[in-house]
Amino acid sequence: MKRLAIMILTLVVCAGTSALATPGIEFSPDAGTAGGWTYDGAGTLSFNQHVAVDAAMSSNADALVGALVYVPSLTVTGVPDGPYTLKPLGSSVLTVQSPDDGTLYLKATLSKGDLVPVGTIGAAYTSFTSDLTDVTVTNAGKALGSAALSAIVNSGTSTLDFELSLQGGSGTNYHSLTQMLAGGYVGGNGFSGAMSIPEPATIALLSLGSFALFRRRRA
Repeated sequence: MKRLAIMILTLVVCAGTSALATPGIEFSPDAGTAGGWTYDGAGTLSFNQHVAVDAAMSSNADALVGALVYVPSLTVTGVPDGPYTLKPLGSSVLTVQSPDDGTLYLKATLSKGDLVPVGTIGAAYTSFTSDLTDVTVTNAGKALGSAALSAIVNSGTSTLDFELSLQGGSGTNYHSLTQMLAGGYVGGNGFSGAMSIPEPATIALLSLGSFALFRRRRA
């Protein structure tokens, strides 16, 4: 049985980054609320609504589903032939709260990051990747019964990986997100986002879980 527990852990760890990169919290705006992102043409990318959690630990039945994510506004700097840099404008606090916006489950500090090309079209800048630091799950979050929040607490980490995938708008003067930014045009469209536990902490969680399984088997 000891060999079986070790084999299970080895298979999971050796499955590669994709196995360890399962988003802990996934969120996107409701298309019916006319939400998403807006760009003012002068360097400010805004998210004008709280964004609903769609899934947690890849489940749409997790207790955190329906909670609201608040994403701070971002400033955009850089040039089209290199990644743009995005950083919070004013407050850098990102929060996850109850659907009625009355109970805080999680808060964190959003760091600056890069807006980089995704896919086969080199000019399509769509993915913003950054870190969340000072991550804190509140007592209300711990009591919620969410597998995602429990995994964050049990990982012992205060940092999460953060990613936004922006669907670039198009207008009469531009045809991609890059052209919009380079030309200083106004735009807007939808997006999706995710927060996940960094890989080393994920490996530690897997090791702890396998060790606990082995001890139970021996008992």
